[in-house]
Amino acid sequence: MPRPSDPNAKEKLLRAAEAEFAEKGLVRAKVEDITARAGLSKGSFYLHFQSKEDAFRNLVEGVLSRLGCFVDGEEMSAQELERLCGAPAALIEDWQSRDLETFEFIWQNRGLMGVVMEGGGGADYRHLVDTFADRAASRIAERLQRGVSFGVYRADLDIHTASLFIAGAYDRYARRVVRSAERPDLAAELRALRSMVLRAIGTPAVVALVESAAEAPAKPPRKRRKPKNTEEAA
Repeated sequence: MPRPSDPNAKEKLLRAAEAEFAEKGLVRAKVEDITARAGLSKGSFYLHFQSKEDAFRNLVEGVLSRLGCFVDGEEMSAQELERLCGAPAALIEDWQSRDLETFEFIWQNRGLMGVVMEGGGGADYRHLVDTFADRAASRIAERLQRGVSFGVYRADLDIHTASLFIAGAYDRYARRVVRSAERPDLAAELRALRSMVLRAIGTPAVVALVESAAEAPAKPPRKRRKPKNTEEAA
């Protein structure tokens, strides 16, 4: 009697592939090593993926989709947005909470994130990363525009240039995080990064708020809807 197929085979293979890619990169990773790590046969691998490149693409698309949940953020009502923009301290706290949640995810997934950020070994994967970076800059521009309209950020702010500057700063910090041998002090470093940004884009009232008092210790990231797993996101 044939053995029933493992309903969790694809998930096991993706987790094993993620570990192999994080350790060896796409070029040096081998299908037999992935299947050995997963405790499954090569035949099982090819039931789910055409090649190791196919598995890698599944992982890249999945991690970018999950990261996109943080970049896009929760939908916020006009009333909630107005409340935050009317209280810069609350807006800053919300910003810090979102940053922490995002970079906790990056740190926890730093192995695969490192491979993704290096382009994954091919132009197709670099294109996915570049598209995601453009999306992040677009979201930042939208939030800057709202902040200007509510009088939180400078009226003369060049939205396009500022969004590129901020997106670039966060990208460089993310790359530093995934290369770190030890867990960085995310809260302190993100607070410093955010303060520099606010000094550049904030109204005098916001800049005064940043400079006049040390911010309270960051609160733990808020619990939100669990992002889709790799299979669902792919």
